[in-house]
Amino acid sequence: MERMEYDPEGGDYKPVTEHETGSTFMVLGLIMLIAAGGWMIFVGWDIRAGGGLMQGFFAADVVIALGLLVLGFIKKKRLTN
Repeated sequence: MERMEYDPEGGDYKPVTEHETGSTFMVLGLIMLIAAGGWMIFVGWDIRAGGGLMQGFFAADVVIALGLLVLGFIKKKRLTN
């Protein structure tokens, strides 16, 4: 009897491309920016009330989202050039 080996990647394994990674980063960044916009509209009074922790969370969310968008554009552009 033949010994079967474990292949976690399977026979149809395709590596993730930079284009797919860039698209994922861009979608994630857009979702985070939409969430930040909704947070600003519906909870804006709490942010303006001086909650330093809430202001920090909001600022971090926007900075991370913009960073993901830029990284996504860079990864997608690297593929085309």
